[in-house]
Amino acid sequence: MKQTISAVIIEDEEEATIYLTSILQKLCDSIQIIATSNCVIDAIKILNSTTPELVFMDIKLLDGDAFQILDAIHDYNFEVIFITAYSDYLEKALEYHAFNFVQKPIDTAKLKNIVQRYIRLKDRLFTKQKYIVFKEFMTESRLLIYTGNEHNLLEIDSIIKCCADGNYTIFTTKHKRDYLASKPLKYYEELLSEKGFFRASRSVLVNIKHIQSIYKKESLVLSNNEKVIVSTRNKSKLTNLIKELA
Repeated sequence: MKQTISAVIIEDEEEATIYLTSILQKLCDSIQIIATSNCVIDAIKILNSTTPELVFMDIKLLDGDAFQILDAIHDYNFEVIFITAYSDYLEKALEYHAFNFVQKPIDTAKLKNIVQRYIRLKDRLFTKQKYIVFKEFMTESRLLIYTGNEHNLLEIDSIIKCCADGNYTIFTTKHKRDYLASKPLKYYEELLSEKGFFRASRSVLVNIKHIQSIYKKESLVLSNNEKVIVSTRNKSKLTNLIKELA
């Protein structure tokens, strides 16, 4: 007897939900859609009251985003497949240990391969407990960056500074190695703003743990002896930083 795979679709557009349902039913007749949702609040209720194996999630929803749902669910063993038009969220999806990521418009062959891969691997996938450990490991002490050829895990404490390079960001580390990440500085500022990083200027973000000295309240000397000039507009923030560190 063929084993049924229970699934939930979380998608803010009704037409997209209907389309994805029809695709999944054609690709794999063992998938059973047990519920659908178009918003964060409703999705949390559904996932807390059901036991799906797979959850197909759009990222942008009517009242928030999919990551808010994952943060709110306290106990689950389902796997997430993001299906979204927003390719910029690939790195964040990986941080949440998504099973896979499919960009719209949906490539049905790719989706079929992903579902088949899930079926082959489902008995060996992460449990919720492993997910928690993984998430803490990723978000508290390390940062995942994509350099165009591979994903690299950087120890946050090892990052000395981040510099804008057009739509890319150069990470300088204490290991005397630079990484060119394929995201703009603003993206990483949002990820690192609460992890001890200071915006010295429009183009430079520094790790305060690597500030060796502050010269005349206008420049920072870093642990690699490099000097970073603080922009005029950020000098007041530097003054506040000095007060916090003093």
